[in-house]
Amino acid sequence: MLRSFMLRSFMLASCAPTQPPTMISYSRRALLVTAVATRSLGAQRVPVDTTSRRDSAVAVDSTTSAQSPVSAGDHAVHFDKRLAVGLVLGSLAVMPLDRQAESWLQRPSLQSSSTLHSTAGGFNWLGGTGVLAGSVGALAIGRLTGNDRLSEVGLHTTEAIVASGAIVAVTKGIMGRQRPYLEKGDPGDFFVGRGFGNGGLASFPSGHTAAAFSAATVLSIEAHRSWPKAAPIISPLLYGGATAVGLARMYGSHHWASDVALGATVGTLTGIQVMRYNDAHPENKLSRWLAHTSIAPDGSRGVSVGVSLPLR
Repeated sequence: MLRSFMLRSFMLASCAPTQPPTMISYSRRALLVTAVATRSLGAQRVPVDTTSRRDSAVAVDSTTSAQSPVSAGDHAVHFDKRLAVGLVLGSLAVMPLDRQAESWLQRPSLQSSSTLHSTAGGFNWLGGTGVLAGSVGALAIGRLTGNDRLSEVGLHTTEAIVASGAIVAVTKGIMGRQRPYLEKGDPGDFFVGRGFGNGGLASFPSGHTAAAFSAATVLSIEAHRSWPKAAPIISPLLYGGATAVGLARMYGSHHWASDVALGATVGTLTGIQVMRYNDAHPENKLSRWLAHTSIAPDGSRGVSVGVSLPLR
C-alpha cells in the first residue's frame, strides 16, 4: 500500500496540469491522504497486551533459571524507516503543486467568503492553541478526578505535540522558507539557516499541521485500543480535522501545500514513535513523576498541584 501511495504521489507531481486544478480534484487528494494515513496507522499501531501480562509474569518468574537474561536490545523502540522515507518522499512530491494550490485557494470567490474565513480561523486555533490545551486539560482533569486512563491519554498526546513541535522548530530554522503571504506565487524561496527567530521565513513545515496530526495519531491509536468497534469512525474524523487544519493554513497564505504535507508527516511519525516508546518503557521517568503528582481543588475556585516523592 505504501509503495502504491508513493507511486501515485510521484505520478501526480510529474504530471501536474498547467491550469489550476478543480475543487473536486483537490478534495479527492485530501481524502486519499486521509485514508492512507488512517489505514497506515491501523497497520503500524503497537497492540497492548492487557490480558496476559500477569500470566506472562508468572510464567517468566517460574522459568527464570532456564532462560538467558534479557538484553537491552529487546527493549529498543522500533522505528519503521520505510514508512518514514515513504511519507517524507510523498510530502516532497507535493512541491510541484505548491503554486497551483495557492492560486486555487486564493481565488476571490473563496477569499470573499466570510463563512470560509471564520471556519479557517477556527481550525487555525485548533492546530495552534486547541490541541495542546485539550491534551494538557485531559491530563489535568484525569489527575483531578483520579481517572488514570484519561490522564495517560492526555500525557501521551502532550508528549507527541511537544516532540513534533521541537522537530518542526529546528527544521523551520534550517530551511528558512518564505511564507506565501510575503511573495505570492513563488514557493521556491529558501534562505537556509535564516528561519530562526524570523516568522516570515518559517514556512517549512507547518507547525499547526504537525500538532494536529500528532494529536490525531495518538488519539487514533488509543481509540483502536479502547473502542475498536468505533475506531473506524473516530479515526477518519480525527484525520479529517487535522487535514482541515492544514487547508486552513494554506487558505490564510501562511503555508504552501508541501509545508502542510511535511507537517502532517512529522506529526504522524512523532505520534507513532511516542506511543511505541511508552509501550516499550511504561515506567519511564515522566510516567513515574506523573504517578506522584496530584491535582485537587484548593477551595478558592482554583486547584493545587502537589508532588510526593519517595525518600528511598
